[in-house]
Amino acid sequence: MKQYVQYAQQVISGEIVACELIRLACERFFSLMDLYEFREDVVDDKIRFYSILKHFKSRHSGKPFLLEPWQQWIVASVYGFFNDDGTRLTQTAYIEIARKNGKTALAAGMGLDGLINDGEDGAEIYFAANSRDQVKISAWPLCSNFATGLDPKGKLLTVYRDTVKFDATKSFLKVLASDSTKLDGPDPHMFILDEYHAAKNNSVKAVLESGQGNRENPLAIIITTAGFDKLGPCYELRDTAVDILHNLKEDDSFFCAVFTLDKDDDWKDPRVWIKSNPNLNVTVRPQYLQKEIRKAINTPSDEVNVKTKNLNIWCDSSEVWIPDSYIIEASKDIRLEDFKDAEAYAGIDLSATSDLTCVNYMIPQDDKFHFLTKYYLPQAALTEKRFRETYSEWRRLGLLTLTPGNVTDYDYILNDLMEAHNLLFLSSVAYDPWNATQFVINATEKGINMAPYGQNLGNFNRPTKELERIILSGRAVIDNNIITRHCFRNVVMARDNNGNVKPSKKFEEKKIDGVIAMLESLGSYLSNPRYSATI
Repeated sequence: MKQYVQYAQQVISGEIVACELIRLACERFFSLMDLYEFREDVVDDKIRFYSILKHFKSRHSGKPFLLEPWQQWIVASVYGFFNDDGTRLTQTAYIEIARKNGKTALAAGMGLDGLINDGEDGAEIYFAANSRDQVKISAWPLCSNFATGLDPKGKLLTVYRDTVKFDATKSFLKVLASDSTKLDGPDPHMFILDEYHAAKNNSVKAVLESGQGNRENPLAIIITTAGFDKLGPCYELRDTAVDILHNLKEDDSFFCAVFTLDKDDDWKDPRVWIKSNPNLNVTVRPQYLQKEIRKAINTPSDEVNVKTKNLNIWCDSSEVWIPDSYIIEASKDIRLEDFKDAEAYAGIDLSATSDLTCVNYMIPQDDKFHFLTKYYLPQAALTEKRFRETYSEWRRLGLLTLTPGNVTDYDYILNDLMEAHNLLFLSSVAYDPWNATQFVINATEKGINMAPYGQNLGNFNRPTKELERIILSGRAVIDNNIITRHCFRNVVMARDNNGNVKPSKKFEEKKIDGVIAMLESLGSYLSNPRYSATI
């Protein structure tokens, strides 16, 4: 049996300790085998290529690069599947793993394979790191030393300051910093983005992707550890990967491998460290991990950094309210049309300027609480520099209703409220009284029961605690919407001396509007004397 097949089987059976996301990826590996041609000869050739590369550091120096079973599985997943027309299935690979597991070396091997061994004349391979220092320390030494080891006399490969040329096919591999200006008219056969978590935007990725249009087998490799910025392009891409693994999105050309801990794991337990560190006892020494974990336990200020870098846990805040995995688990496709004439409650978070406005509809039914949130944005907000890329992506996905002008047109919201009012039995619409006078008058005149809901901790305490309880207990069904998941991730808790809590945010750009609207609709439901004791 091939080692990569055995690895996937042992992950699924539990013989190899791995997180849920890797288990799902292994199950997907076998599912794709039923749908596409899988070519063992191609995979064997790629794996064999690594064996002629030579390590050049530490105790492994001079030894061949022999892929571990988990690395072979990645190579098989990226290169083994083919479409009916003979083109390679995988076009994007997202690989997220803790430090010291050799991810950059694996990617450097992929880059050189793309240069030499991928059957592409005139191949352009770009290896982008986030800074010039990272290029000098990590990416370039790997690429240049591997190339020199392959061809010590330089007969086929010529190594320059930042480029490896393969004249036999008029191809080259170039390393560069992501802030480089040397990206005029690229035509990449393959590109690799290293430590993508630190990227401030997706401009380099977008330029390189747009240049792949004429390539028959384009490939983008994104490798990273977890980071601290959940508003950045890396976490957005990670969202896509996780949604694909959970069948919330479909893209067979996207391979994803996320090595991390599961939500219920104790990060201090050595038995779970292998989930984030599949190269434990190979390139990651248990003594090193033990030292780092002990440091985090003894010095709490180091905890977030150790969790992020050594255990591959995204934790930009130590005060995350509800773990992302619970929100994903609760996410389902919801249509208001499926609840015709059902009793419903709404909450509305009106923006005062050119920002998100949202309306949440909450339908209690069959011992579940169904939440659907609609988002609105003025057209001018798409040009605002800070959020332009995020808002444009949400618009592209059809998750926003755009209104003309530079402030949200409340008439659009009122029209949608009226449609919901006619479809459902809309008991009440909770709203923040501040700056909502005219909207409330217009809605009331149309027969909608508007219920003021102040934004103080006392009002939000009960629905906040109840929403947490019903999500953790599996009784919440939340519309499958990445904006809502984005809002949940940004929530931190504000508390008073009486133990009252309310979602808050540390920075203005960390949107939580969707969560506020959900809590208003749930709070309105809880305020109804008929239901105040039933939840």
